[in-house]
Amino acid sequence: TELSYFMDQLRSLSNGKPVGIKLCLGQPEEFCALVRAFLDTGIHPDFITVDGGEGGTGAAPPEFSDSVGTPLAEALSVVHAV
Repeated sequence: TELSYFMDQLRSLSNGKPVGIKLCLGQPEEFCALVRAFLDTGIHPDFITVDGGEGGTGAAPPEFSDSVGTPLAEALSVVHAV
């Protein structure tokens, strides 16, 4: 819910400009909890950008790039189903 209120504050401070979030899907349950918070507060992002676990910065340790986050195709399927 804290994220919802933060997005609402950003939207207000920017005079109604679109506010979105970018995420790399970890556990599907975590995304479901995020959506539940949006529904409970009635405050939601204008857009959600989904990134795959294959990405990352060059500064990330290899074990993070290899084993953290869901691959993009699977992540999109989960997000679409929710």
